This record gives sequence, C-alpha cells and structure tokens, in this order.
Amino acid sequence: MRVLLSAYYCSPYKGGESAVGWNTAIELAKHHDVTVICGDLSPASPTAKDIERYSREVGLPPRLRFKHVQAGALSRAIHDLHALPGLWFLYYKSYQLWQQQVLGVARDLHAELPFDVVHHVTVIGFREPGYLWKLGIPFFWGPVSGSPMVPASFIGDFGRKEQLRWRIRNFFNRRQMTGGGRPAQAARAASKIWAVCREDREMFQRWGVKADPMLEVGAQSDLPKAGIKELRDGEILRICWSGLFQGIKALPVLLTALQGVKGRVELEVLGDGVEGERWKNLASSLGVEACVKWRGMLPRSEALEVMAGCHVLVHTSIKEATASVLLEALERGLPVICHDACGMGTAVTEGCGIKIPLVDFQTSVSGVEQALVRLLEDPVLLAALSKGAIQRAEELTWRSKGLEISMAYEHACTAKLNR
Repeated sequence: MRVLLSAYYCSPYKGGESAVGWNTAIELAKHHDVTVICGDLSPASPTAKDIERYSREVGLPPRLRFKHVQAGALSRAIHDLHALPGLWFLYYKSYQLWQQQVLGVARDLHAELPFDVVHHVTVIGFREPGYLWKLGIPFFWGPVSGSPMVPASFIGDFGRKEQLRWRIRNFFNRRQMTGGGRPAQAARAASKIWAVCREDREMFQRWGVKADPMLEVGAQSDLPKAGIKELRDGEILRICWSGLFQGIKALPVLLTALQGVKGRVELEVLGDGVEGERWKNLASSLGVEACVKWRGMLPRSEALEVMAGCHVLVHTSIKEATASVLLEALERGLPVICHDACGMGTAVTEGCGIKIPLVDFQTSVSGVEQALVRLLEDPVLLAALSKGAIQRAEELTWRSKGLEISMAYEHACTAKLNR
C-alpha cells in the first residue's frame, strides 16, 4: 500500500512531536511504501538537515522516502513575528500557509504515482488539520490533541506572563472547539480519527464524529525488561518528578503534598526553567527542602538513571498531550501518580498507577498526598502497580501503534473496494 504522511515535525534526533512524526513513519514503513512530507518554517531548515544526516550516517528504511517542503517567504515572515511578546498565535497562521503549499506538492506527487491513503500526523493539535483530506482518497487524522483547558483555579498560581498566555489560549480554545471551520470539515471527511484523551474525543463527538483513543507517543520495543519496584521495611520512598519549570507542570502540588509525608520520602526533581527560583523558595517556606534534590537539566541518559533508581513517578502536569516521561517511567517499572486528564488519563490505568481528579489545587494536593501514603503503607500495592507499569509499557509500544494504524488503513481500503 502507498501511504502519504503529513509530518511537519519529523526528526530522528529530537523529542516531542518530531519523535512522533519520525517513529510513526518508521513503524509504518515496515508494512507499506511511505512518503513523508515534512518541512521547516525556519530558513536554517533543521528538519531537512536532520533527515539528510540520518540518511547519510545510518540509512533510511527501503520503503521510506521524504519530501521536504521549505516554507515560502510569507510563511517565514509571519513565523518570525510570532516570537514577539503576545504574538505566539501567529505561529498557526504561518503553519497554515505551509500546509497550503503542501497540498500543491501532494497533488503533484499523487498525480505522478497515486497514493492509497493519506494521514495527517504532526502537528498534532486539532486547530490545524492541513488540507490533504481534499485529495479524494481515504484520510486519517491523528493522534489529535489540544482541546483540554487549563483549569482557571490553577492559573492564578502561575507567573504573570504565563497567566496571560493561558487565559488567552483558553479563550481561543473555547471559540475553536465549537465545531465550525476547517477542523470540523476535515474531521467529517476522515475515514478514521485517533484522539489522545477523553476531552479530545468528546470534542469530536460534539462535531458528530467518532474518535478512537491513541496516545501520540510510544514506548520502546527493544528495552530489556525492568525489575519490579519493592519498598522494604524502613526504606525511604524515592519519588521522581521530571519536566520544565513552568506553571502548567504544577510542581507546587507535589511540594505541598510532601508536608504530609515528610521524613518518609525523598524527591528527585529533574528539570529547570522560569519558575525555578519561585519553586525552590516555596519548598523552603513549606519546610520540605530537606527531602528535595534539585538535579537540574541532566543529559537524557543521566536523567533516566536517576528515574530508574526511584520507586514512583509523580507527574503533576495539568495540561499536555502525553509526556514522554510517562512512557519512560512505565518502561522502567515505576508506577505513576498523575491527574486523570489529558494524555495522562489515557496512558495510566488503575493497573499501573493512581489517578487524581483535576478539580482544583487543594484537591490535587490531597490526592497526591493520599496516593503517596497508600504506597508507603502498602508495599504489596507498590509492587503490583510496578508489575502493571511494565505490562502497560508493552501495550503502548511504537510497534503496536504501527500495527493498529496499518490495520485501519487496510480496513478503509477494503471498504472502498467493496462499495
């Protein structure tokens, strides 16, 4: 089967959405002939350079090829403006113009040698599905995310700039989720949609479209099996927290919860960012600084070593799709304590972690503290959740995602032939 992927972000050397685009392409190329349209809004063309380097040093799979589309002058000019204070939303306009270029390129490729299906992979946000659903062949979209709001009860604890940013984003989200415009058109044209979290699936349902659950990230398929975490009598419970120091990561929830388990836990904090000084001062004012180790922004291999030496990951984020740190923790047998929201709510099950309702700051603090007490007082539960974490990671591999997507392609093409 000939597959056309739209993956603006796509790189073998970067994380985030670049890793989503790359790993999806690699897995699908095991089953199909895959052409990936990727691109750059930056004149430095980092995506093109990454793919050229990989092709030269490692070599691309035989059934995978790339078509790089460099953004035009207008897209680049608007993209440059989006970095100015308060103009972050212009990024979407520059990306939309790039997607218009992509439609022309895709039509030329399709006329030259037709594709069987087309799939929009990245950018994953629901605001911009591109235009490739207009090619007239089965269109797939996802995994899609971006609909969850940042709860207003948390925004007041952010720094001033972040408060403004997330209030504006919530405003635009409400308007764009009403079901009008091109995103809803693309959704109704799709043969299949995958959505990251419950909130995303509910949005598509309001648009009259069904979306199936799928995380945008995947676990590695070739890691050695992790050992089960055990807490021995009198042992300190070692907690890992990892992320950028910004408001939506909500580390103050965990710092505040530590007051109820002081002397029984040790917290390893991986990361850095704009809220660093404020959060360290908060730890001191709460009287928990003695049980917190601020590790900073370590190289990935060192950060994973620190994580592997912990018993549990506490992921306090209140807004994101699915952080790769969740999968990295599950791969290493760490149960996860997190909010029952966004991608975390899909990734973490009752068998591998403890989920807390996302209501307000105090509810989250109480939920995290209670979860930590449960693990401290019930080592059997910790071991069972650790075993479940290893099993959950096996269910969420990139390989399993590639197979699920391939089966959907086959089903859509068979249905088209039988009409």
